[in-house]
Amino acid sequence: MSSDPARAAVSWQKATAHLLEAEAQDADASPMAVIHSSYYAMFHAARAVRFKATGQAPNRHDAAIQRFGLLVRDLDDAVRAAGRAFNRVKDDRTAADYDELVAPTPEDARESVAAAKDFLAISGVRYGFGPPGA
Repeated sequence: MSSDPARAAVSWQKATAHLLEAEAQDADASPMAVIHSSYYAMFHAARAVRFKATGQAPNRHDAAIQRFGLLVRDLDDAVRAAGRAFNRVKDDRTAADYDELVAPTPEDARESVAAAKDFLAISGVRYGFGPPGA
């Protein structure tokens, strides 16, 4: 497997930008926007990890989650837990968008941004990216 550091760097920049957006938004006023930004921070971070580790990353969201999970399945508990959180936040974002019976709460938004912060912190350390926003 080869690496694609240039694409990894761009994906990481996108991830950190979305995380900064999630943190800057008011979870009480805009919980859906916080969830969206949190999810996209995780999505782009997962793509950055894949580009760095394998040189390629899928564009499709379900494939990105699946391939990230396959990459980290044999690693430590923290990385695997981050992968499960990625999947959970994706489900929250999808439900917020498409399930007319779901109205995300500010607490849902705060949980999503916390999961995104953890995901980027763990991914950054494990795969040698700088801290979010750096």
